[in-house]
Amino acid sequence: MSKLKAIQVGTGGFGTSWLEILDNFQELELVAVVDVNQENLENAKKFVKNPLVEYYTDHLEAFAKSKADIAVIITPPQTHKKLALDALANDLHVFMEKPIAQTFEDAKELLEKSKIYEKFIMISQNYRWRPEIQAVKKALEEEVIGKVEYVEWNFRRATKFGGWRDQYSEILIEDMSIHHFDLMRYLLDVNSSAVFAKSIKPSWSWFNGNSAASLVMDFEGILINYFGSWVTRGKETPWNGDFKLVGEKGIIELIDNCPTITCENGQTKKLEIEPMQYEDREYSIYEMVSAIKQGRNPITDLSDNIQSFAVVGAALLSIKQNKEIDVQDIIEMRSVKL
Repeated sequence: MSKLKAIQVGTGGFGTSWLEILDNFQELELVAVVDVNQENLENAKKFVKNPLVEYYTDHLEAFAKSKADIAVIITPPQTHKKLALDALANDLHVFMEKPIAQTFEDAKELLEKSKIYEKFIMISQNYRWRPEIQAVKKALEEEVIGKVEYVEWNFRRATKFGGWRDQYSEILIEDMSIHHFDLMRYLLDVNSSAVFAKSIKPSWSWFNGNSAASLVMDFEGILINYFGSWVTRGKETPWNGDFKLVGEKGIIELIDNCPTITCENGQTKKLEIEPMQYEDREYSIYEMVSAIKQGRNPITDLSDNIQSFAVVGAALLSIKQNKEIDVQDIIEMRSVKL
């Protein structure tokens, strides 16, 4: 099969880094770039080496005129549903940055409407594809600590974004924690059952909404205690966060991106980190291309990732209603008003 062709929609701050990934990815050809902001579009040209790439301010014009296989959507979440449906209607597979949409209702609607099309939607959950995470996953699959019974997970950073992210009412949960919730599902190989969440806006916070949160989660009998802050003071964690997976035969820890195992005898050793041909976001696009070439759905397609995003929806509803929320009620939209 010849190289697959891609159209990237969105070239804002994060979008420029995606341009470089796509432009350099051997199994993909970037054929068009779209942004409603002409200044962003002009800036995008600095990051693309291929002189044949076309530039558009209208995504529908790009989808119609530039022959492609994939629409890569790197835009604010509130635009995802429309852009994805327009891409599907133009016979394009869709690769989107997380989260699926700004609201769970939009995500659920997108899932339902996407079922009439032959092409799929994949969500980039790039944190899965890091060597240290793969080392932890391998140890869990080999059952070196037996059944995991509870988890402690902490994420602490102080990041100033500016722009649309500052306007969220629950910036941590709505924009960041999806990565960690998805990692929990991936590593434990189970879905979330229930969530109870609380959030605050520390007095020194530069975000408009709440920027720190604590969640108690049930993942099919596994108790997870999660705390995150976008406005931490003191030592920050890596983007993965620091976590401890506690099992019947020992504990696996990821602290400062260093994975270790401590067995019942108290001895601690580092887990072997194996090199990967592709990592992080490059692996995400590799998985997308591989799925298309192999005629299968990607690992993090929309129907799977809705389970990760449902944890976000449940957490937001829990904060609003001050009670535990059944995550599967969110999935099925049963007796739920978000």
